[in-house]
Amino acid sequence: MGKEFVFLLLGISAGAIIAFVAGYILARSKADRRQAMFQVEIDELLQANEELEQELRPLKRRFKELESTLNQEYVEKASLLERLKHLGDIRRELEHERTLNQKLNARIAELEQHIAKLEAQMASEAESIEKQLDQIEDMKRKIAKMVENALIEAKKAS
Repeated sequence: MGKEFVFLLLGISAGAIIAFVAGYILARSKADRRQAMFQVEIDELLQANEELEQELRPLKRRFKELESTLNQEYVEKASLLERLKHLGDIRRELEHERTLNQKLNARIAELEQHIAKLEAQMASEAESIEKQLDQIEDMKRKIAKMVENALIEAKKAS
């Protein structure tokens, strides 16, 4: 019975080894088939990716053109904004100068009124002085006549 048992164990072991090897071979072939399927899927995905990239190239080019246009428009708008800011500064300066001119014109009008008053006053004073000069001339003539009459009388009396 010892030999039979050893042969039985050897048979069982050989069967187990054969079953293991057969299972390994089956699993390996199944894995190889799966890997082949995955490789086919990967190849299909890579092909689809390449096709999508070819479709995207014109879109990328168009996007870069649009981006360039947008950048140019941004630069132009920034330039316009700067010019508008400058024009606003100029407008504020002009408003300030206009206000100063209005103040100066008001002051000039005041001074012209004052000059007109002074001219009127000077004309009035000039008239008064002319009257006084006329009175002085009259007095001078009267005195001269009185001196002349006195001289004539003094000649007559001498």
